[in-house]
Amino acid sequence: MTESNDMSDETGSKGQLARADRPWRGDEHALQVAAAREAGLPAGQTAIDLYTEGFRRGLQERDPADGAIVLRGRTVLRAEEMMRSLKPMLRFLRIGPDSIGLRVVEGEFELRVAGQAADASEPVQGAVRMVLLIWIASGLIGFALLQGGSQMAALLAWGVGLLVGASALRRGQVSGRTMLAARLAVGLGILAHEEQLILPPAERGGS
Repeated sequence: MTESNDMSDETGSKGQLARADRPWRGDEHALQVAAAREAGLPAGQTAIDLYTEGFRRGLQERDPADGAIVLRGRTVLRAEEMMRSLKPMLRFLRIGPDSIGLRVVEGEFELRVAGQAADASEPVQGAVRMVLLIWIASGLIGFALLQGGSQMAALLAWGVGLLVGASALRRGQVSGRTMLAARLAVGLGILAHEEQLILPPAERGGS
C-alpha cells in the first residue's frame, strides 16, 4: 500500500493530470491535488478525478473468460470489510450481491461484476425497449403495406426494421456496459477519497 505521507498534501511544482497510459502513483496524486488547491480549483473533486482515472487504468470492461467487468486496486481491508463499504455504491447502481465477486490477496483486490448483470443494466434495458418499439413499428408498417397489396414493400419494411433493431440493441449493450464500468470506477474513486482505505492499482515494481 502507498504510505500515508503519499496521500497527504505536499508542496512543490504543479503537476498535470496523470495520463491514461501511466500507472496511478500516490506521490503524483498528492502533488496534483496540492497544485489544484494552489490554483484555486476544488481539491476534493480533483482528488476524486485522479482516483477515478487510476481505477479506470486497472479496469477490464469484458473479461474474455466469462464476460465480467473487472476492477482492480489495493486495500488495507479484508474482503468482508471492503464488501460492506461497497454495498451503498452497489445498491445505488442496482447491482445485486449475487452478481458480485470480490477477493483480496496480499493487499490487492479484484472486484468482478458478472457479465449477466452488466448486460442487464439500465442503459441496456432502455435499448431493449427502444428495439421493441422499432420492431413493433416496422411490423405495423409492413402489415399495412401488405394489406395494401404491396408484398415487396412489406418485406422490405420488416427486413429494415429487424436490421435497425438488431444494430440498436448491439450498440445499447456496448454503451450500457461501458457506462456501468465508468460508474463503478467513479464509485471507487469517491470511496477512495472519502475513506482512503482503497487505492488504485500500483505501478509495477511498487509506487
